[in-house]
Amino acid sequence: MASPADLNANIQNALNGYLDELKLAAPHWERAPAASGEGEEAWNARQVAEHIAGAATFFGAGIASALGVPGPERRQPQFADVADAVAGTGSAHQALMAVVDGLSEEQIATEFEAPRFGKTSVMNLMGIVAFHLNDHAGQLKKLREG
Repeated sequence: MASPADLNANIQNALNGYLDELKLAAPHWERAPAASGEGEEAWNARQVAEHIAGAATFFGAGIASALGVPGPERRQPQFADVADAVAGTGSAHQALMAVVDGLSEEQIATEFEAPRFGKTSVMNLMGIVAFHLNDHAGQLKKLREG
């Protein structure tokens, strides 16, 4: 089982990689992917950025609820540009980390019913947060290279 510190480090590393790509997104901020499909695959960089910042408060609120502690208010931000998105993502991420920083082994093992995910654990949801950031960093990279 991963430790709380490992899970937090994975989230932070994934966030750093995501932010590295986000900072390069100005040239394709509103440009849809060349071979766009439907749903998330058709998003431009702005839509990805707004999704990721909203997801941070979604995950933070879900984990907080599972643990019975105060959590962030869920937000769905709108960003005018990359600088706004970087700042907003940082703020949303801080709200998430305020919930998960310092969790114990017992807390991360807590199981609960999560919207969109069903029965899961705090540990699993923390892993999903890191995966989600990495996945959308890859999406931004494809937009940049496309």
